[in-house]
Amino acid sequence: MNADVDTGGVIVPITDGEAILRGEKREISILVAREEVTITHARYSAGEQVAGPHVHYEHTDAFYVLEGELTFEIGREAETITVSSGGFVAAPPQVAHSFRNDSDRPARWLTIHAHDGGFAAFMRGARDGMEVQWDISAVPARGGLPASEAIVSPDVDGAGWESGHRLCSLKCALPDLCVVEWHLRGPDPDLPLHHQGSQVNSFFVIEGELEATLAGTRHTVGPDTLISVPRGVQHTLNHCGSGPARMLSLHTPDGDGLADYLRRVSE
Repeated sequence: MNADVDTGGVIVPITDGEAILRGEKREISILVAREEVTITHARYSAGEQVAGPHVHYEHTDAFYVLEGELTFEIGREAETITVSSGGFVAAPPQVAHSFRNDSDRPARWLTIHAHDGGFAAFMRGARDGMEVQWDISAVPARGGLPASEAIVSPDVDGAGWESGHRLCSLKCALPDLCVVEWHLRGPDPDLPLHHQGSQVNSFFVIEGELEATLAGTRHTVGPDTLISVPRGVQHTLNHCGSGPARMLSLHTPDGDGLADYLRRVSE
C-alpha cells in the first residue's frame, strides 16, 4: 500500500519507496521527501562503506538502525561508535561524520535529514546522472564541532517514561528534529484526532500493527512502514491489538515542544 490522501499524508511500506539504487550489495529508496524532512531506507551488505567524512552546515543528519549494525566516526576527533538494531545517531550542523557497515552481515537503517537540505534532489540527481548541489561540505581544517555535540543512543533501551501500556524513550531533542521511540504493550486506542500547524509528523512502524487515521480515513499499518503527515492535517495513530508494537515518532521541527514535555513528565 502506498496511500496518498487528498491532503498530502502518505503511508509508504519500504518496499514501495522511490527507488534510488537497486544493487546486489546496496539498496536505497526515498520514503518521503518534504521541505521539513527527507527520510530514506537503505540496505547495505557486510563490509560496505556508506559515506566518507563530511559535514552539513544547515541541517541535521540522523540515522536509526533497523537491522545489523553501523560503525560511525564522529566529530573532530573522529570518535568511533558502533550502534546495532534499535540504535540512533544524530549529527547536528558542523559535526563531522562518516559511517560504514563493518560487520559480517547486512545492515538496514533509516536516514533522516531535517530539514531536507537538498538531499532528496541530490539523491534523485545521482540516480539520474545529474550533479545537484546541496548542503554538504568537506570536513573543515579544524575538524568542526566535537563528538560530544552528536546525539548517540546505542540501543533500543533508554531513558523515558511509562504510562499505562506505553513506554516512551526520547532519542533526539534538537530544534529541527525530535525523535521518540514508543513501545506499546497492549491496546492504546485513546489518542484523539489532532493536527500540528508548525511541523510535519512522521511515524515509522517497527513492530506490530497500528491503526492510522489520516484526514478521516482509517488505514491498518504493519511493520516497516512510514506514515508522514504534513502540517495542518488531522491524524491519529492507535494500537488496538493485544500484542506488542513499536514505532518511531519524528517531529520536524519540534514546533510543539514535545521533547520538553516528555522531559517534564519523566521527572
